[in-house]
Amino acid sequence: MDNGRTCDGVVECTALVLAESCAELDGRITLFGILDELRPNGADGGYSFVIYAKFEGCEHADGGERRARILITDEEGEVLEESAEYSVWLSGEESPATILAAFDLPGDLEVEETLLWVEAELDEETLAQTAIPLRERYNV
Repeated sequence: MDNGRTCDGVVECTALVLAESCAELDGRITLFGILDELRPNGADGGYSFVIYAKFEGCEHADGGERRARILITDEEGEVLEESAEYSVWLSGEESPATILAAFDLPGDLEVEETLLWVEAELDEETLAQTAIPLRERYNV
């Protein structure tokens, strides 16, 4: 009788980062201006940013294609924006998968004490989420 536990192949989102912009060189991504809040930018007062998500599996994670995407929801859970669906391949702990999505939210969002939720989904299951406040630009 074997009392040992077996792993079902855990997959986690080990990074969910918002940034002002990014660049890619030789297959490596550099994020610029890591964000902890969103402020309007540009003439239209909209919100432009990128989101980077990294998914990693344990040694027992099944290889094969999975579907990943990023959702932005309001405080009530209504989806405001979503990224395209990305095809990612995980093969144990040796091959993490990353996605990068750009967003342009309109400037007509209610700003006062508003939180947006950013969710990283893999196969329609939320693996990570973070809240980011909207702030008005201060005049000096």
